[in-house]
Amino acid sequence: MRKIVLLLSLCLSVLGGTLVVSAGALAAELKTITLSVDKMTCNMCPITVKRALRKVEGVTEVSAGYEGNGVGWAKVTYDPARVDVQDLTFATGQAGYPSRLTPSLP
Repeated sequence: MRKIVLLLSLCLSVLGGTLVVSAGALAAELKTITLSVDKMTCNMCPITVKRALRKVEGVTEVSAGYEGNGVGWAKVTYDPARVDVQDLTFATGQAGYPSRLTPSLP
């Protein structure tokens, strides 16, 4: 009986370790990008942009801001296996705020 308990404990600890690695691997697959968002006119506009992006399946985190002169930004973390940049820009466009991928700096 003791051997069965030890074997079961060993199996559970190995399985637990595997789950931790799997969760870590999943987190490594997430991607973060910044979108340049047009037609923002006030500090309330980023709220609408964030709501639109959070509704997209695969998006895990969103922040947005208004910079003035009709321009703002949105930083989006998402699972590229479930959503792509075109889906994100479509979501902001449907909310009335056209967006495009901000080129990353080298």
